[in-house]
Amino acid sequence: MTTDTTATTTSEEQKDKLDTYFEKLEKMKSEDMMSLVDKYLDEEAIEIFVDHIEEFYGVEDDEQLGSLAQIMISGYVAAMETNKK
Repeated sequence: MTTDTTATTTSEEQKDKLDTYFEKLEKMKSEDMMSLVDKYLDEEAIEIFVDHIEEFYGVEDDEQLGSLAQIMISGYVAAMETNKK
């Protein structure tokens, strides 16, 4: 039986990229993170995330919306940063 080493390598590379990204993120100031968000999303795009959370998950509380949007946007930015070529 043979194993797909390409998938394993890609998976390991992706894990390494994520580790590197999160180490970089831990050292950032909030202004730096905001600049990173601004690199990929404008206010209208951020509002799309908030609207999606509100409509899809039924979240109405502004504080919860803000927290969930931050999490979702952070994931989006992480994906963009770790997959750029």
